Amino acid sequence: MPLLLSKPISDHSAYAVWNIQETNEQLLDLIDEPTPADLNPTRLAEWIVGRILIKSLCVQFDLKYQGIEPDESGKPFLIGSDAQISISHSFPMAAAMIHLNHSCGIDLERARQKLIAIQDKFINESEAEHHDNLNKLCAIWCGKEVLYKIYGRRKLSMKDETSIQFESDTVMTGLIHKEGAEGQYRIHYEAVKDYYLAYSL
Repeated sequence: MPLLLSKPISDHSAYAVWNIQETNEQLLDLIDEPTPADLNPTRLAEWIVGRILIKSLCVQFDLKYQGIEPDESGKPFLIGSDAQISISHSFPMAAAMIHLNHSCGIDLERARQKLIAIQDKFINESEAEHHDNLNKLCAIWCGKEVLYKIYGRRKLSMKDETSIQFESDTVMTGLIHKEGAEGQYRIHYEAVKDYYLAYSL
């Protein structure tokens, strides 16, 4: 099975990454829960692998996996558990993260030229120095997606209510500026194949 990475982040958190190479028929043999009937083949593969990854992370922390359900904003939660989870897909790659104590976020994205074209939608003045650096733009995008997932609700402007500061080649500081939800988070980022992966620490 193409499980690329499975790493502990701390005593309370871990993440895993999967490179989807299987057919959907093969993936269906790996789960024992009902699947949605309205997904196209790619989205179905991502849905299945997200659950395989979360189930494997639950095993690491001796948690009983009873399935995943979304809250009113669409954020995934483990049924019957207080542990927090996050899932990301960018076919054929998928990633998932678990934290026993507080909200977490994970995201992966390929460094595509499209990010340069749409940067006005997510880059603010404090990040403008990176406007022509595709790898930095991709890291910023991933970092802001991590913040969005930690926030866990709709209507968070990636451009105006979040910002990213690079602390090193592997760590960013992510800031949420939304009134009533201000926060500062350490975010790790790294290259995985031709993707960038970011997750909260």
